[in-house]
Amino acid sequence: MQAAVVDNLYRSELLVPEQLAQPTDAQLSKALQGVLVKVSGRSQVAGNARISEALQTPAAYLQGFSYESTQTPVAAGDGREVLGLRLQLTFDEQAISRLLNEAGLSAAGSGRPGVLVWLVAEGPERPRDFVAAESEIVTELQGLAQLRALPVMLPLLDLDDQQAVTPGDIWGAFQEPVTRASARYRADAVLVGRLQRQASGAWQTRWQLTYQERNHNLAPAGNLGEQLKTVVDSVADQLLGKTAVVENTYVEEGIVLEISKLDSIDDYLQLLTYMRELQPVEKVLPAQLENDRVTLRVKVQGGVPALVEAIRLNPRMQSDSVLPSAQAAGPLYYRWQ
Repeated sequence: MQAAVVDNLYRSELLVPEQLAQPTDAQLSKALQGVLVKVSGRSQVAGNARISEALQTPAAYLQGFSYESTQTPVAAGDGREVLGLRLQLTFDEQAISRLLNEAGLSAAGSGRPGVLVWLVAEGPERPRDFVAAESEIVTELQGLAQLRALPVMLPLLDLDDQQAVTPGDIWGAFQEPVTRASARYRADAVLVGRLQRQASGAWQTRWQLTYQERNHNLAPAGNLGEQLKTVVDSVADQLLGKTAVVENTYVEEGIVLEISKLDSIDDYLQLLTYMRELQPVEKVLPAQLENDRVTLRVKVQGGVPALVEAIRLNPRMQSDSVLPSAQAAGPLYYRWQ
């Protein structure tokens, strides 16, 4: 399942109550945003200023659309319920690529990491056990993953799996049996979900993503649907968004820093917050984020010595540089730890 190839990255579907000669701007904007999330691999892509601007004129990126009848009820504008139509929209690949480039972002590509998902649930009236592939929980999770163009698969739960790992192993977060049972599927990443239904009917879930020999834990809030969406978005951002390029709008001034060992988007955001709060720093402008490395251009009072001294006080920043002269503009190399 390594580097699974996904298609339909530039297509989106909406369930609508009626057929129009032209989709509305609101429908086009919603569909375009969904496509941009899929293509860029970033759930928060609409926060980019250029992307936000483009969402105001979504028709410029539309290639074609069609309608298809369904048996799914949907609310009409007058309060009635009618059988919905599936509005299928296709956006122009080259226009989307130009837009992402203008926004300083890159596409995540069609070859994407495959995720193996182990789910165990328990509740007041159900013993702890694996979640069946035909359950509503799995259907919802797969639908959310499809919206992110994130390839997911479920274990077969056959005799081999049941001999390798038990629901108790999953619940206890025992890494070794999960790793052993997952090996046969050759997935790029493994997601383990532990779902507990309370007597009130509310769900509490805990998750662990293992990717590139690192573990990332999640404990989402909200109802079960909200929790599943949070998990899928977090996993997709972690696996797909790390190759995206950050807005490239800095002016050629200040000191260049390259910081490596950023293992997640959270690390990147923490780094930016830290740098902007340093006393001598006037401005921090991101240049590029690629894999685990970010390039920043930093304008400071006092030049390189003042910046180096301020950074030295943070134990999470480890220098990889030989200190340049006070007149140099860098680059300075650091590791985030």
